[in-house]
Amino acid sequence: MSVQIKRIRIHPGIGLARLGDSDEFFIGPEAPGVVVDPGGSNGPGPKGGTYRDSHSRLKRQAQRYRVYAYDENGKVIAELTSKSDSVKSLQWRVHVRNMKAANYAFQGAYLFDPDQLRNPSIQPGKKPIERDKLIIDPGVHTIGSGQRSPVVMKGDIFEGIEKGFLPGQLRFEGFTPRDISKDVEVTYKAARDIELGQLHLDAEDRLLFVPASGKGECVTTPKVALSNPSEHVNPPNGPDDGKNPLTNQFAYFNVPGWWDDTCGGEIDVTVTLKDGTVISTRDNVKSVTDEGIRNPHAGAWVISAPPKFSPYMYHVVSIADRVYEAFPEAYPYVNQKTNFYRDVYPIFANAVNYGWVSAEASGVTQTYKNSAHGPYQPGNLLSEGYMAAFTDNSENSKPMRQMVYALMRSPAGKNGRLVDSLLPPPPLRPTSWKSDEFKRDEQVYKMPLLWGTAGKPKQNQQLGNNFPNQFLALTQIQLKHIKEWADGHFDVGTMQTPIPLEKLPLADQPHALDYAALEPTIGGGFHPGIEFPYLIIYRDFFAEAFRVGKNIEPGALSAYMSSPWQGDFWSCNDAWWPTQRPDVVFDYDPKTKSRTYREWFRGYDEKGEPLSATDGYNQMAYAWSKLGMVLPTKTEGGDFLRDNGQIVFTEKERSPILDRPPAKNK
Repeated sequence: MSVQIKRIRIHPGIGLARLGDSDEFFIGPEAPGVVVDPGGSNGPGPKGGTYRDSHSRLKRQAQRYRVYAYDENGKVIAELTSKSDSVKSLQWRVHVRNMKAANYAFQGAYLFDPDQLRNPSIQPGKKPIERDKLIIDPGVHTIGSGQRSPVVMKGDIFEGIEKGFLPGQLRFEGFTPRDISKDVEVTYKAARDIELGQLHLDAEDRLLFVPASGKGECVTTPKVALSNPSEHVNPPNGPDDGKNPLTNQFAYFNVPGWWDDTCGGEIDVTVTLKDGTVISTRDNVKSVTDEGIRNPHAGAWVISAPPKFSPYMYHVVSIADRVYEAFPEAYPYVNQKTNFYRDVYPIFANAVNYGWVSAEASGVTQTYKNSAHGPYQPGNLLSEGYMAAFTDNSENSKPMRQMVYALMRSPAGKNGRLVDSLLPPPPLRPTSWKSDEFKRDEQVYKMPLLWGTAGKPKQNQQLGNNFPNQFLALTQIQLKHIKEWADGHFDVGTMQTPIPLEKLPLADQPHALDYAALEPTIGGGFHPGIEFPYLIIYRDFFAEAFRVGKNIEPGALSAYMSSPWQGDFWSCNDAWWPTQRPDVVFDYDPKTKSRTYREWFRGYDEKGEPLSATDGYNQMAYAWSKLGMVLPTKTEGGDFLRDNGQIVFTEKERSPILDRPPAKNK
């Protein structure tokens, strides 16, 4: 290599791996807009792959990490792999944790209370990072060039705890207290060798982070059931007017005695060149045996999260959008004129796709029958008539463009940023939302019609909470583009065609990797979220765009998520994030252009009981990996089938075991 390497960086800066109960895995997106194939044959994937293995188990989605070399001017020189002429070896270092059981109790972002802890009777009064009995910490693991066997990362939790007391208002499995007003004595059994993930290397020694299998268990006897006690005992607040996080309205985020195998943490690498030079993403490293100090600008981060059951669909606001909201200087088109097909069309297309996974957006409910996004609903923004007007920047089409802009929802407050209504960041209590600046009546007709970071409006009404941002709003950058488009200050451009990573110029590859990892994610509402909590909106937690800050402990950011994740994954069954976790699915008849819908969460649990649309918390732990994928229907020629401009999405690869009621057949 003729140009001297000044530094190296790992990309993506924040990677995402998705759970699955199969031992098989595929590599996640590495270029914007590119939907990756899960491998296999005769399936519905982009290249004919299957999302399930031969035993109908759901494949895991791994995150691949690459190393790029930069010169003294910050210019990309090359990607460094074991096949590079100048590289002798690569040594990867990974430290992940699960800190959920040790963290603060989730009370909703606007009522965050650092005095409330999950599992409050265990190591009380300590900071989350100090509650080591409640942290799954496999320690630091490494994997280096030539190592072909995977490195498995395992840890323990609930060690050294024998007995304890939990509120009788909780729901227990196979046990009902005589007096629910009194505490119940439980015994604890430590959970050991919990796998948080595996480290693999590809053929060129790039790191593959393979997540765990999506397990979650309760260690108490009697076992605490996944549920929301306040729905069954003195609703809606629960006992003591909801002051106890174990039995309040948000108890299903903070279930005591439970663990899950999600995680988050650091990814670093040390590269040894053939001339003996050692370069690391950690400071003060002179050999591969040196520990060094984390450099957040060079090293990366990983988050493991639930599956994405609609891989071709994108949320209207992604985590990538939130990164640009926090770091607007990093937005690649910050000084460029609005381009309809680049900046506006994706928002409309994403919104329209909700019509295939959301009952409200599809128009199948009576309330939204004539105001939704279905193929023949008035909100089908991809119909020929709309598109002709949307791509016309003359005055003739301006009234229609202005009408669409008027329907877009902005965040509360004058600056158009969600973070402003929440400041300061945790673990301090939020205060800004109490200001008159953020007080407003939420307008149901505004778009998008999805719940926001403050939680469901009906739930807040029951609780007497008048929070801002009870509905999801677009980001300031998105709204600016739509405003310029509405005013006629835009170029039409052309439909964007996704470009695979290997066909992108070298200089564009690092940002493509950073963006692609976070593009298929949920950027709100954060209640608490699905891949990342609302902490993503705070610049305070990051060194720069797509880089987690220096003093963030492994596992700390993702600790704010639901514990265990399955409880929240069931509860968000209505207008939260249907592009990841569908609410409804459709069968489609191409001859009549008609469709019929069904609940996505349907079938039978392991006991033969029907899956519940009203109380399926506990059942989700069994059913999640067996539920159906929502994928585009293809024509005989291999193109996507369309109806009035929309792609037709139907349910595929649903595990047949859900249709068998085992206990009922005996």
